[in-house]
Amino acid sequence: MHLYKLIKIREMKSVLNVLGVASLLFITSCSSAPAEDKTVKKSSSKETSAFGEANTTESKNQDTKAALDLSEKMNIKLTPFVLQYEGVQESGVKLLKDRLNNAITKVGYGGEGSNPRFIIGPSVNILTQDITSTSPTKYACTYEINFMVVDIISETVFNSYKQEFKGVGDSQEKAFISGAQNLDLNTQSFMDFLVESEKKIISYFEDNCSTLLAEAESEAGMRNYDQAFAILNSVPKESKECFTTIQSKKTDFFQLSLNSNCSELLSKMRAELGKYNDPSAAGFNPEAMNYYSMIDSKADCYADAQKEYEAYVGKLKPEAKRDWEQKMKEYNDQIAMVKADKEFAREEANQAYDFKVKMAELEAKADIEGNKKLLAKYKHDESPWLIRLFSSGSKLFKGEMDTD
Repeated sequence: MHLYKLIKIREMKSVLNVLGVASLLFITSCSSAPAEDKTVKKSSSKETSAFGEANTTESKNQDTKAALDLSEKMNIKLTPFVLQYEGVQESGVKLLKDRLNNAITKVGYGGEGSNPRFIIGPSVNILTQDITSTSPTKYACTYEINFMVVDIISETVFNSYKQEFKGVGDSQEKAFISGAQNLDLNTQSFMDFLVESEKKIISYFEDNCSTLLAEAESEAGMRNYDQAFAILNSVPKESKECFTTIQSKKTDFFQLSLNSNCSELLSKMRAELGKYNDPSAAGFNPEAMNYYSMIDSKADCYADAQKEYEAYVGKLKPEAKRDWEQKMKEYNDQIAMVKADKEFAREEANQAYDFKVKMAELEAKADIEGNKKLLAKYKHDESPWLIRLFSSGSKLFKGEMDTD
């Protein structure tokens, strides 16, 4: 009996020993699992060891989680301007432009335009660049980006905003794009920067209004009326005092611009009158009269325009002539209302409305013509000043150009 119990006890000890060994193995395997995970994490972190955590912007600018205060708005349009960088294709340039437009439109107006006087663009520099030991090789870069709001006519920098971003990629371009994708401009600090930039622009025009007038007068003195008009037309309405001060001169320069292009208005008038094959039966022609009304009595071609008008009206039949004179009286009353800058209902004064539209088209044309120099500056390959400003001497800039 005792022998039987002894055997049973030994069997139980054997089972317990087996279970103990198994438990020990289980515990050991569990405790070793984290070590394996740490090894994996350590291995994967090699990609970001060059600069810490990858694809993050500067921590002090990470205020996107808080609700943005967008109560202050901008009214001056800012045009995004991004240089072509070495190793960065159009996709990278477009990405930065899109990010800028997206941020600007939160508080104002962005986009391309025919008169990009006020631009916002980045100067980008590489702070650090490391090549990881992983396979495939990856580039780990830290970039400093400095956004500047600029007037490219006066070559003035109004404001700047500096930030860092980081990227990892299989190439320099991919590293840049990966970092730019994580560049967050929808932050309160960036919104405040944009709004403050407009305030500085307005202050600049208020402080330099007399200089702008003198510059416009100088251009007009050389008979560059389009340019004189464009200089004053660029004054934003938000700069209330200066905007009010230059209005009469701006109107004068536009009229001088029309006068210098008098032959163009006369040819358009003749073309409209010529559309009637039988003027003796023709009714009132508002299209022709719109161009006729734009020709100032002091313009060189006014005498020819007057002869053209009288010759045409003289061919009308008596009934058509009476109708023409009556319509012309109504038309002149409406045009006087437009020139006095009085509001009117479109349905009640269609002819005056059409005249106003044509005047706006000619103003836009004069503005574009006057801004040819500005447009040339907007093309960075024609503006050494912009190259120096936005490339900052960085090797990122694509192409070599003597900017001295």
